[in-house]
Amino acid sequence: MSIEQNKLIVERFFEEVFNYKKVELVNELLASDLIDHNKIIFAQPEGPGGVTEGIRMLLVAFPDLSATVERLVGEEDYVVAKVTMAGTNTGPYSRVPEPTGRHTRWESMVLFRMENGKIAELWGVSDRMGMLTQLGILPDIG
Repeated sequence: MSIEQNKLIVERFFEEVFNYKKVELVNELLASDLIDHNKIIFAQPEGPGGVTEGIRMLLVAFPDLSATVERLVGEEDYVVAKVTMAGTNTGPYSRVPEPTGRHTRWESMVLFRMENGKIAELWGVSDRMGMLTQLGILPDIG
């Protein structure tokens, strides 16, 4: 597939799965043998099922979660996405069982390797420390 087609798949992943909450599309967009180098939650299963579980956990914690793709860069079979995530914590999040009710925004950078029109591998870095500070879970040391 072309670089532009790969970028459209990544954009669709964020737009439809996170913004429109169509989590079932994960199986369509991710390869069945996906390698997720940065699991969203601890001890989640491998492959699309693990990504689905992680996304569902985020959507429980942040039901109004939105993803804004700020930039997509593609080269060969790779696409890098700079994404701003935002949401209000009204459900349990990871090891923090009590919701804070606070709104938070954090940035993520995700590298996708594409294969046959699907996401085959992904690596991600998110500003979780900033997000947890905004939620009041970590102290602001800024």
